This record gives sequence, C-alpha cells and structure tokens, in this order.
Amino acid sequence: MGKATNATLAEQIVMRLCDSIDQGILPPGSRLPSVRQYAQEHQISTFTVSEAYQRLVSRGYTVSRKGSGYFVAAQGRQSAHPSPALNTLPVDDDWLLSRIYQRDSKLLMAGCGWLPEHWYDREANARAMRAIARRNEPFHPYGDPKGYAPLRAEIARQLAREHLDVSPEHIILTQGASKALDMVACTLARPGDTLFIDEPGYCNLISCLRFRGFNLVGVPWTAQGPDLAQLEALLARHKPKLFFTNPLLHNPTGASYTLATAHAVMKLMDVHDCIVVEDNVAQPFHPKPQPPLCSLAAPGKSLYIGSFSKSLAPGLRVGYVASHSGHSELLLRYKMISGLTTPVLNEMLVMELNGAPGSRRQLDDARDALSQAQYLCQQRFHAAGWSLFAQPEHGLFLLAKPPTTCDAANLTERARKQGIMLAPGKLFSSSDGYQDWWRFNVAYSRNSLLWDFLDGK
Repeated sequence: MGKATNATLAEQIVMRLCDSIDQGILPPGSRLPSVRQYAQEHQISTFTVSEAYQRLVSRGYTVSRKGSGYFVAAQGRQSAHPSPALNTLPVDDDWLLSRIYQRDSKLLMAGCGWLPEHWYDREANARAMRAIARRNEPFHPYGDPKGYAPLRAEIARQLAREHLDVSPEHIILTQGASKALDMVACTLARPGDTLFIDEPGYCNLISCLRFRGFNLVGVPWTAQGPDLAQLEALLARHKPKLFFTNPLLHNPTGASYTLATAHAVMKLMDVHDCIVVEDNVAQPFHPKPQPPLCSLAAPGKSLYIGSFSKSLAPGLRVGYVASHSGHSELLLRYKMISGLTTPVLNEMLVMELNGAPGSRRQLDDARDALSQAQYLCQQRFHAAGWSLFAQPEHGLFLLAKPPTTCDAANLTERARKQGIMLAPGKLFSSSDGYQDWWRFNVAYSRNSLLWDFLDGK
C-alpha cells in the first residue's frame, strides 16, 4: 500500500486516492473500482475499503451513486475548502444522523423518532436518581460484561409474559437498540454477505449496514407487514443469512404484522434457514401487543432486540439483545472487544424507572396521547388529500405522500428554513424508493406551523 506510515489502512487508501485525484490521474467523473474489486486487488478487507470510500465522500472527493458505485466528484479536489455548516449539508442519511440529534428548541421536529421532552416525567427521573444515591450499591467500577444483572432478570420476566422464554444469562445489555443491531450484524455475518431488511426500513440500520459493507436487499412492505409473495421469491433468489425486521408499530410506516403474516414469515424463515432479527423497540407503545415473532421461531433461529430509550428516556441509551446461548457468547465477545461494558449507572436508572409508578403512568399517558395524535393527524392528512401507507391506531409514526408530486429535496430544504425538520422517505429506503413520501412523528405533527407550511407548499 505504499510507504510506511502511522495512518490506519483506511486512511492510507484515502491519501493514495486523494493524490491520484489531485494530480488528475483520476479525473472528475471517473469511476473508482468497486469495493470488492479494490479489496481483492490489494488483498485487504472490504470493510476497510468501504470505510475509506465513505471518507472520500464525506471530504467531497467522490460521490456515491446507488447501484452504480463511487465516482470522482465533478468539482475535483474539495479539501482546500472549509467544511460546510451542518445546516447547509444536503438532506441525506448522513445529514439525518448528524443534524436530527442536535438540540434546537427553535425547530419543530416533525420527522424525528422520539417523544417530546415534556412528555417524560422529570420528577420520576429525579426520584430514581435519589433512590440510587441512597442505596449502598457501587456504580463506579466497570459493570458486568452482560449488563446489570437485576435489569436482565427483569427483562427476562417481561419477555416471559409475552410468551418468549429467555434466560437472563442470554440477555446482553447494549447502548441502545441501534448498537444491538450493529452487534448482531457484525457477529453473525461478514462484509459482502446478503442481509434482508424492511423496505422501507429504519434509516440508522440502513446506514450502519451499508457502512459495514453488507449487501442489502429490501423486503417490500404492505400495511399488514412484509409482502409474503415477494419475500418468498427473494429468499429463494438471495439466500440471506439474516432478516432484520420491525414487526410492531414499524419505523417508518407505523404498520404492524398481522398474526397471519407473522406465522407465514416465520414459516418461510424456517424453510429457507434464515435467522430473524426482531427489532421490537416500539412494543411499549402498544396497549395489547401480539406475541413476538421470536416466540414462533425454532431454537437458535431468532434474536430479539428491545430498548428503554423511547419509553423511559432517550438519553440513557439502554437497549438489549436476547438470543440463543450460542449466539449470546459470540455477541458478548463482540461487545467487549468493541466497547467493553455498558454504563451500569444508566442501567440502574432504567431498573429503578421501569418499576416506578410515575413512569408507568407516564407510559400510559404517552400511549393515550399517541393514539389521539394518530387519529387527529390521519384525519388532517386525509382532509388535505395526502395518501397514508397505513392507518395505525398506536405508535409514533405515519408515512404519508402528498396529492401531487413535488421535489422532495426542495420541500425539505424549504421546511428547514421555516424551522420544521422533515424526514423524506428516501432516507428509509435501501433502493432509492419512497422519493414522494415523508415520515411524520404524530407527537409533533399536530402543530399548526407544520400544517400552515404543508397547505402552502
């Protein structure tokens, strides 16, 4: 790879290609070798090449064209120019990840993925912290590698009530559900493997799996869950290792698997020897959730992912993955290699909050408020002539399309300038689909500022 350097291998690739672009060896518009081709030619991993190529895109040297590859940017060398401010970045998946989590009280977060701050019980949080401070229980050392044992035991009891029998020893606490999804992918698959995801699906998961170098195939959704005929055909064609799916109050559509769809999907998974990774983070917002997909799976053929971030406090970043014993040992190894233990104080707070009467009331109130917001927002969209992907009774999300085609990027940019954060549908697609759709969070979308803007779009 060239002369000795203290730079990482990925950075060496970046410097080498930047030099070629600066010197005109790779002129604007020329196509870089594919990730797999470059890795094979230089006998390095596809993950390293993928990371290098992503850095070139972020620095403005190249552009990524889905389905076509990476190309030298028409403007040529970009590094001499200052980095753009976040509020001027193009609206893509990277923008969403960096911009949406910045605190900005002036923005109406109509496209975000969490509850409004005032919906959380601040006094319940304060009581939980005081209760932990009074206990003679150490939280300064590193925690248990698998996570706080009392919380894992409580999660096992909750899952048992939902007809999913998992030992606390096979539950691993993580820094949110997103980390759990990443852990599963990196533990059970390798760069270049084919993985199935929902189409549309969770934008952070799509970005993560692409960054890791996996081959993604989207399984088209209906208002009842995955399209079963297309799922069966795709399974026969691609033979994936894993299927990441969000069966309840789906992000971004708000739809849920019907019980018939759940049984049919799990039968197909068994026939085609594919492992299901069930992302069920919205379960707390459904008053009567159906049994998890994993309760229908054969032993060792599923993993269940949950989180307390949406229901208790997003900032605590406590999620978990429940799995078969063989998988849990591999996951634990990856967890410790990639980040050691998770914050035990956060896990103790979740344990305290999870059983607090104030938190239970908060969750009950949130469910009721979301149901009312779903009804009112759906009525408003119908009155304005918008199409809805599904009409859920519960949960955070609606996926909606305006009555006339409009420029998604332009509408999103204009909304941002007026203090409204929208989430265009393309961010939730693995194949450039849903260009005319937007994800809305109903908890924020009753605001007249949003409707004044949409009515005048």
